[in-house]
Amino acid sequence: MAAEVRMVLYEDDAVQVQYVDGSRLQLSPCGSEFVFEKAPPVSAHPLEQPERIRQRTHFVISTYREQLQRALDFRNSFATCPFLSENIIPSERKKHVLLDISEVRWPSPDTDDSTAWLQGGTVKVASLDGHAYLCLPASQHEFTVHFLCKVSQKPDSSIVLSEKKSQAKKDKLVEKAGKTLACGNLPGQRLKNKDNELHCEIMKAKGPSEKEHCGNGTEGEEALPPPGPKHTCVHAWVEQRWPVASCPEEWKYPLSLALRFHDKIHSLSGTDVAVTQNATLTSDVSEERGKEVSVLSRALPLSCPVPHLHRWSFSDSLSPGQSDEEQAYPELVKVVWFKGITYRLTHKNVNSIEIYPGDGSVFKSEGAYFGNFFTYYSTREGSEEREEKMYSVNNLPPDRPGSLFSVRSLIKQATRSLG
Repeated sequence: MAAEVRMVLYEDDAVQVQYVDGSRLQLSPCGSEFVFEKAPPVSAHPLEQPERIRQRTHFVISTYREQLQRALDFRNSFATCPFLSENIIPSERKKHVLLDISEVRWPSPDTDDSTAWLQGGTVKVASLDGHAYLCLPASQHEFTVHFLCKVSQKPDSSIVLSEKKSQAKKDKLVEKAGKTLACGNLPGQRLKNKDNELHCEIMKAKGPSEKEHCGNGTEGEEALPPPGPKHTCVHAWVEQRWPVASCPEEWKYPLSLALRFHDKIHSLSGTDVAVTQNATLTSDVSEERGKEVSVLSRALPLSCPVPHLHRWSFSDSLSPGQSDEEQAYPELVKVVWFKGITYRLTHKNVNSIEIYPGDGSVFKSEGAYFGNFFTYYSTREGSEEREEKMYSVNNLPPDRPGSLFSVRSLIKQATRSLG
């Protein structure tokens, strides 16, 4: 099984993956379909089109199951709504729950019972029901959330049919009520006004117990009982990564608890390592009272209603013949993963980028012209001492032997992605 070299998540949540053997995979924005492009053989003609296999994600064959699962994990880590196919999720990540989990409740700021200090300085805040937890590392630039989400479902045909029948019945009753008002009723059967008669006719569709309240109840049919859970709901654990500076609304409260607990621990130990950019979130814990409930993201449907709109054009910028610094992307990019390095791009007021080398440090584009200057934030191993450095794109330092990564290569790739 070929390993991934590069994974790209676009603004529409479409994913492209490049593998070390030259093969490529493209995942649709909704996650329900994928195309796998096999690596061309050495003897292939330059004009020969590569072999492509298009399949539904839910019915993927075993040949591509593992690669597709890793591509979905990458997508779900940064996309707002995950796609969770029960057929390809490992069994250890599944959980059968009697109820459909749509929200979780977090502890009160007055207690630290559900908060823990892990090795390495990571703060973990768990929900009261155990269905979600948040982890904030010591660097406090990015946090992860883990929560249970109901797997992707296909529309229930029986419920849809019931709704259509109910709507058709109501339309017929409304039409009948209008005719009755126009022609008149027999004495003793006339209702007081139009609203009462229309209400009476429509209420017949809600159940046989209310038919005796209506004058003409012989033509009403028995309404179908509301569908109820006949078995447990299958949920899966989802991991998402978010920057602290742009935290989504549903995670602000547990993040504020983690920041508050972090400051509390260090105030007791006598060290002051609070990050100024997170001070607003820490001080807003009192304002977040009443927001102890977080509404969880819902998984996307198992099948896409508009599969004909899926685009399957592989970007030429991902061809393995180009060097790392020459990689460019024709569309807006949200996240790029390349050989263990994560690049997170933001396209709001101005284009900005954050680089996560994987050792807890981060590079952030700074200045009036974002992309020309980068600030490097790191924490020295074994201590809480923080370090900041400023780099200019036009004057990058040479590579140092023994360094875990090349600052020059990281920043050049970041500026190419911004351009």
